[in-house]
Parts: sequence; structure tokens; C-alpha cells
Amino acid sequence: MAQLTPGYPVLIDLEAADFHGLCALADVAAAAAGQPADVAGTATDLLRDAVKGKLDEGGLKWDPAPESVAQRVAEAARPGNAVQALLKRDTVRRYAGSALLVAVLVLLWGGYVRGWEWTGFRANEQLWEWMHLLLLPVVAGTAPLWLRHREYMSHSRRRLLLIAAAAFAVFVAAGYLVPLKWTGFPGNTLWNWLGLLLLPLAVTCARFLPSTIRSLRRPHRWAVAAVALAWTLTIVGGYAWHWAWTGYPGNTLWDWLQLLLLPLLVPTVLTKAVARWISDKAPGASQTTRRRKPGASGAPGESLATLVRSQEVPARSLAALMGGQDALVGAGPAGPR
Repeated sequence: MAQLTPGYPVLIDLEAADFHGLCALADVAAAAAGQPADVAGTATDLLRDAVKGKLDEGGLKWDPAPESVAQRVAEAARPGNAVQALLKRDTVRRYAGSALLVAVLVLLWGGYVRGWEWTGFRANEQLWEWMHLLLLPVVAGTAPLWLRHREYMSHSRRRLLLIAAAAFAVFVAAGYLVPLKWTGFPGNTLWNWLGLLLLPLAVTCARFLPSTIRSLRRPHRWAVAAVALAWTLTIVGGYAWHWAWTGYPGNTLWDWLQLLLLPLLVPTVLTKAVARWISDKAPGASQTTRRRKPGASGAPGESLATLVRSQEVPARSLAALMGGQDALVGAGPAGPR
């Protein structure tokens, strides 16, 4: 089992691009805090957060006891059961997916065509009901991936997403104008659409909201401002000019709190504040422990940060460690390199 003497330096080689990125993060953090840039502290924070996240994924607490580590190692070394072994095979996964698709089609045919009452499908025969059923899980499963890896998305796929969004907008307009009664869109106002969309978007995007806001370019900021202005205009028009299509007339402040409190305030404000209060003693939470003077005795992460600041180690990837891949780690100056 891996061991390291407390206070003994850990050597991690950095590539030039990794070190430049680390310096950029330190400069941004310093500008936000109004303090001098601290590359060592930033490296310590990143390492501590990455280790904490990987421990959480592995079902281990911070600074786990040797018994817990030994138990988790034994569990990881066990061969998977027969079901897990089967699911790892591409052929089995394809057959399982095909069988699931056939089962869904049979249920839809039985519910809508044959009238199987136990399915409850005939009571929910409009697209609007299916959107209520599927929108939250679909957005929750896909939106975080788009937000986290959006820089890796090719231009062709971005265009494809834009085309799909435009096609859906045209489809919604046709549902109201034709009208297409099977969609369930006619009769639903802007208020109903807000109730449908706000919660899935807020729940899935709240975690990435700070980083997304920081990465917004000027055209994106103008687009957000235009949407906010348009929404404000609908509120004024709904109450002052009685625009019935907004669905706002008749809704009181209490109704607005019910609409906005859970989707917007809880994920973006309350959850973040509670998490900060709960994690006050968590690793890396205290500025006094995260910003020690270089050269002072401390934890291995502090020695690592000092080495990173002085660039005493040649170039390889800290990003590999952050991503959970193998990185070059040695125990001390004379340790294995």
C-alpha cells in the first residue's frame, strides 16, 4: 500500500502548458480576492480538491483510515460478478438495448392501440405530458456533459444542436398556429412553459453556473441581457397590458415564489451557502491552511506547491493527476523519478 512520510515532498512533473494554466488560475483567484497571486496555494487547492473528489467517488472519506483503505482495495481487487462480466461485452449490450427498445415499443402499442389500461398511456396521450415525464431526466443526464465538455464539441455538432433547437421552435410554433392538438401545446401559456423548463435547467446547470458565467463572451452576455429584457417585457405586458398568452394575469407574488424559489434561488444561492457552511472544516476550506508561507513545514501538498512555484521539477502533466490518470509521483528528492 502506498505510504508517504508526512512533510516529505511529492514530486510531480509539469509541462509548460500546465504550469502556465496554473499561473493563470492563480492570477484570476488573486484578482477576485484582491490579494497577490499565490501559485503554490492554487496548486495545493487543486490537488486537494481533486483528491477529495476521487476519494468521494471511491466511497472514502478525507484522510481515510488504513482499515477503510484496505477494505476498499480488497473490494476493487475482487473479480466482477457474472452480470457485470456480461454487460462489459459489446454484443450483450447491443442485444440488451434492442430488447429494451422492443419492450418500449410493445408497451406503447399496447397502451395506445390495444388500450391496456394498466399502462395509463391513454390518459397521457399528448406530447406535453411526455415532456413533463422525460424532460428532467434527459436534461439532467445530458446538460452537465455539454457544459463540462463544450470546448471539445466540434463545429458540425454545434450546428446540429442549433438546427435541432430551431426545428423544435418551429414545431412549437406550428403546434400553436395550426394547431396540432396532439402536441398539447394549445392552451399552455408562457407561465406553463416556465414551470416546465426552469426546474430541469436550474437543477442541472446550477453546479456549472459560476464557471459558465465567467466563460461567457461579450456576444453571449448580450444574448443573456436580451433574454432578461424580453422576459421583463412579458411581465410588464402580462400585468399592465393583459397579454393573455403569458398566463401571468391572476398569478400573485406567492405564485411567483412557487415558480422561482425552488428552481432558481435554492440551487444557485441557498445550496451554495449551505455547502460552504457545512464544509467549513473540509480540506482546503480555510484560507489560513491554504495560504501558508512557502518553506514552512506542512503537509505533503504544501511541499508540492512549493516545488511547483519554483519549477524545480521538469515538465509533465499535473492535469493527468487532476483527471485521475497516472502521473509521475516520487517520494522525495531521492525517491523514484
